[in-house]
Amino acid sequence: MLMSISIKKKKLGAGMFRIKFFLLFLIIFPLFVLNNSHANVGIELNICDVTSSNAQVIDANDFYRNFFDDIENIYSDTTYSYVHEDGEVTEYGPFAYNIFQNAVMYYEEYSPSEFSIITIDSHDITITYGDHEEIKNTICNIIKDNLTIRDLIIKLDVLSNRDDWDAHASKFQPFPYIETGRNVIEAPKIKDLEHYVKYIAVNGVIIVGGQKVPDDAFLYAYDSVNYMLSKRPDIAEELKRNKVRISLFGPDGNNGELPEYPNSDEEGGLAMGITDSSMTANAGWLCYPGNYDIGGDPVIHELVHSIQHVVFDSTNELYFYEKIMPLAESAWERGLMKPYFDDWSGSKEEKKHAIFGEYWAMSVEGYIMNRGKRFKSTHYSRDWIKDNDPELYELITFYFPTEEWDYCPGIESML
Repeated sequence: MLMSISIKKKKLGAGMFRIKFFLLFLIIFPLFVLNNSHANVGIELNICDVTSSNAQVIDANDFYRNFFDDIENIYSDTTYSYVHEDGEVTEYGPFAYNIFQNAVMYYEEYSPSEFSIITIDSHDITITYGDHEEIKNTICNIIKDNLTIRDLIIKLDVLSNRDDWDAHASKFQPFPYIETGRNVIEAPKIKDLEHYVKYIAVNGVIIVGGQKVPDDAFLYAYDSVNYMLSKRPDIAEELKRNKVRISLFGPDGNNGELPEYPNSDEEGGLAMGITDSSMTANAGWLCYPGNYDIGGDPVIHELVHSIQHVVFDSTNELYFYEKIMPLAESAWERGLMKPYFDDWSGSKEEKKHAIFGEYWAMSVEGYIMNRGKRFKSTHYSRDWIKDNDPELYELITFYFPTEEWDYCPGIESML
């Protein structure tokens, strides 16, 4: 007789028991900082070997209902997030990593009964047996380091109808990574991405743009990425494995000119989430000889966000997640962020929501540029951060270089 949902829930203490168990396992037995060989986890897995699987067979509907219940529970977990007084949540945490680890344990423990197609009404999801095989094969290929956790999250997004965003990675083929040196070359031809005719790549990151983006903007972006990732080649390797791409637009206009973002009017840039096809940056907002733009820098800012979303989210980077929200709260309470939002409209709570989401990227941006108050209203230099937010300085320098860098050479004559 197949195990019913109620018996399964009683045995597991609800789906979160399994999730909390593997989180506890990882705390007790730390395995790595940044390592995409996640599924090795020090045990021999049978999930990829159907001849030796000891998984318990349960009803296919129960199998996938519980599986997607677990995913919702993981996305709702606020362990590393900040819950505001009004109930809104600034989300932080290794959600992709936790989804993968839960999937490994779940597929090891259970197997669905035979089926051709099922519909999970509670999640509005239809799953074919081919989908099941693809999920299982994706998990196995992550274990073997042939795919990344991002590949699994993209597939699960499609199945669970989370792929309605125009720029979802499932809708576009990735660009190949080509070693270009500091040279702008012709972009490879990719279906539906013919807009991109220029290409350069450095430290695991692909940079593409249309014809009107100046070559000097590409070289500036190249130098910025090269410097930012110079301390942590492990992060650069993860960005490469996850096919992270910067899409430059401008120097006039907005995101809407890019083929992946037809309905976006963002003028500065967007970060790359783990299931997005790229991050974006306005070439007109970059600072380099011939385009001395004073202010924030979208390549630097959005790359910081993208590292968090793509790398930290999938590698269980708890060193970061355990520190960042307490640091943001401390900076807020000490008034360090006030110069940043003084001119914003909205309530104090709305400003707090925005600041907590931007605190890390904004601060690293100021650290990398290191150009003073004309460029950022707070966290505008390394010395300022070190003196006023020293624990944040330690966190930044754990990931980013301390060597001097001449951001926007020649800008001194404009200040």
